[in-house]
Amino acid sequence: MVVEVLQGLGYQVHAIFAWDGSMRGDYEAAGCTTEILPHGQWLAGGPRHRRLRRWLRDWSAARRIARRIEKLRPRVVYVNTLTGLSGALAAKWRRVPCIWHVRELFDDVGGEMHDPWPGGRAAVRYCLARLADRVVVISEAVRQNVLGPTCRNKTVLLPNAVDDRFFDVSLPQDEARRRLSLPSDRPIIGVPGTLRPVKGQDFFLEALPAVVARVPNVLAAITGDGDPRYRDRLMGMVASAGLDSHVRFLGTVDDMAAFYRACDVICIPSRSEPFGRVAIEAMAAGTPVVATAVGGLREIIRHGESGVLVQYGNVGSLALAIKRLLVCRRFARQLGHAARADAMNRYNKPVHIAALWTLLTALHQ
Repeated sequence: MVVEVLQGLGYQVHAIFAWDGSMRGDYEAAGCTTEILPHGQWLAGGPRHRRLRRWLRDWSAARRIARRIEKLRPRVVYVNTLTGLSGALAAKWRRVPCIWHVRELFDDVGGEMHDPWPGGRAAVRYCLARLADRVVVISEAVRQNVLGPTCRNKTVLLPNAVDDRFFDVSLPQDEARRRLSLPSDRPIIGVPGTLRPVKGQDFFLEALPAVVARVPNVLAAITGDGDPRYRDRLMGMVASAGLDSHVRFLGTVDDMAAFYRACDVICIPSRSEPFGRVAIEAMAAGTPVVATAVGGLREIIRHGESGVLVQYGNVGSLALAIKRLLVCRRFARQLGHAARADAMNRYNKPVHIAALWTLLTALHQ
């Protein structure tokens, strides 16, 4: 969506990636030019000597990006992640306006970013304050955790948005299940997300036996790929609990809109979430959501009205919430309708694009 707005304003977008991957092809298909330039390690954690080396590596990467900026002569540098210190530094050195879009949380609230050394969180806030002309945060949780009291006069709260295709409810559930090779005659709990410990699939699997005891034919469909060791651990949990016939790992699902339509309940058992994109996607599809009361999820879901929130780690509460939505279909439908209305009003693409448009145009006034 950032690219779409930039192109609408007449920009040619050049994307610099830290490593190669499928997203590079997506940008090129959208008309961007791209290149690979390793950077973005300053918040990776580890012993102090490694953190210091990462500072120095990103400083060195900034010098290379600065040379690219000198050649490309961009009107704006849009840093799309908190790890993008190199791009922000390069923009400052070349006196190019910089927007820094922050989407992460630190490990003190269960996130995946680590304070750098030397400097710690104060150094992060200093860099944001000194290097960015505008700071964009995706949730109040991110603002409080990353920025604290700094950058108030130049920070914009801009929640993520849902692509239009997730609002299309014309696809019948049976057809959605057929596309994903899921059974048509079983209640299905969907667990979307990459396979990483922060996403809490292990927490969900701890709660699943109690759900199976109440709804014996239930099936849990878990999407995503990720850490192979974590996947092995999850599969070991399934086997040891005798849940093989109740859990299916789907891997990467290309048609997530069909996935949400195929499920009776979506469970988001995350340990930490800066925002919770899968939550608003499921809400847009009208599928009721059970999620942990962490980070941005607390801002997205109105407990008992547009979804259900439970405390991370409370296995009994998670199981009870899922069972209630599977058994009390009227309540589930009410939540689904309210969630869809919330997604339409608060997280639709036109509103998001308009806000980005205002941000970018104001930068050059």
